[in-house]
Amino acid sequence: MTRPIFKLSIFMLMLPLTMTAQKLTLGSAITKDGGSYQGELLQGKPHGKGTTNYNNGNVYEGEYVKGKRQGFGIYTFFDGEKYEGEWFQDQQHGKGTYYFSNNNRYDGLWFRDYQHGHGVMYYYNGDKYDGDWKQDKRSGKGIYTFASGAFYKGDWVNDKKQGKGFFDWGDGSTYEGDWKENMRWGKGTFKYADGDSYIGQWSEDEMNGRGIYKFQNGDVYEGEYEKGARTGSGIFKYANGDKYTGQFHKGDKQGQGTFVWKNGDTYVGQWKADKQDGRGKLTKKSGDTVEGQFKAGQPHGECVARFADGAKFKGVFKNGKRNGPCIEEDKDGNRFEGTYKDDIRDGNFVEKDRNGKVKASGTYTRGHRITK
Repeated sequence: MTRPIFKLSIFMLMLPLTMTAQKLTLGSAITKDGGSYQGELLQGKPHGKGTTNYNNGNVYEGEYVKGKRQGFGIYTFFDGEKYEGEWFQDQQHGKGTYYFSNNNRYDGLWFRDYQHGHGVMYYYNGDKYDGDWKQDKRSGKGIYTFASGAFYKGDWVNDKKQGKGFFDWGDGSTYEGDWKENMRWGKGTFKYADGDSYIGQWSEDEMNGRGIYKFQNGDVYEGEYEKGARTGSGIFKYANGDKYTGQFHKGDKQGQGTFVWKNGDTYVGQWKADKQDGRGKLTKKSGDTVEGQFKAGQPHGECVARFADGAKFKGVFKNGKRNGPCIEEDKDGNRFEGTYKDDIRDGNFVEKDRNGKVKASGTYTRGHRITK
């Protein structure tokens, strides 16, 4: 039973090779996309190496398989752009280099006519991106280096910095943290070239939310930010030992706040434009106090001053000086009723004892007393 099989095998070996092999020929053809092809053919279709010219001026020179660009080839566009690399099923697919008309150059992987996978883009202005791509856009991990020397290393989504990343401006300033839509957005740390640093929340490329700002001189702010400025509640600790706790607006102390000086003095009250402004109380380490209206950092308006020795002053201040009518009382209850001008007694006065009996009266002229 094995003999017929043996005879059949011998017969098959004796068949001419031309029955299974297909010959390549040289000739011309019209490609499926309308180009005029000259080169190797198989059964009338481009197969092997050849050149195709298109009516719009595009030219392809390279390999074909069964009528389609496949293998290695160079496609030159009428506007000067050019792709040089691997093809599959008429598409840029594999590794290749694309030369853009604006002098950009991409060298990397392609997938179905898209820059896709790892690749390097050399930009005409000297910038460079080395990283992942998805459908012609930077997506994944990558490093973008600017011609200036600045660079970004991190995550990309849809051609934008998004996710985690590190940016070095090249001047000593750096940022490391969250990104969104090409902007610092989320939590991150910014280190300034002068030695300052900020750790906290960001939004739309600005400090926004809570954070800690450390100054090179040793000052520290911890609190809220809005659009890049201290706004909201916070604590500012000075390197010299002073401390402010309270409200801020656009970088200034503004609203209700407490300031404690290193020497023990304390102010509790309203602030405006970084100075005591509004109603407040200043307490000196000595025990003296001034309570009332303040303006631009000074008592201004009606105030009551109480001194550690028991004396008391009630009157009007102007730019930190007593100005206008007042009542003064010493620790024994003796009373002075009169007026001041620029911190000097000036005008009519009456002096009374603790029981209200008039002891003296008269006039002060720029501090000079004249009794009746």
